[in-house]
Amino acid sequence: MNAYVAELNRAIPKHTDPNEPVTLKNRFREWYRSLPSVTRDRPFSMSEFETAMKTQGKYISSVLLELGWQRKRKWDSTGHYHRYWLPPASQC
Repeated sequence: MNAYVAELNRAIPKHTDPNEPVTLKNRFREWYRSLPSVTRDRPFSMSEFETAMKTQGKYISSVLLELGWQRKRKWDSTGHYHRYWLPPASQC
């Protein structure tokens, strides 16, 4: 059992502040920081965020806007569009 607990403690990110409250905004920051650098600077779909945060997009969108993310649309020739989010120039 001690080995299992030690393994769990090693899995905790080193930059997590134990005094920082667990909020969706903080959870999102931790998730985004945990991504490899090559996958951070790209468009993201809301479904990716919903899967990672395990919550609905209506709660995530306000966090994204607060952190400086930009909401964009890509139109196609049939008049339909696809929504995506771009990370801010300065990382979360």
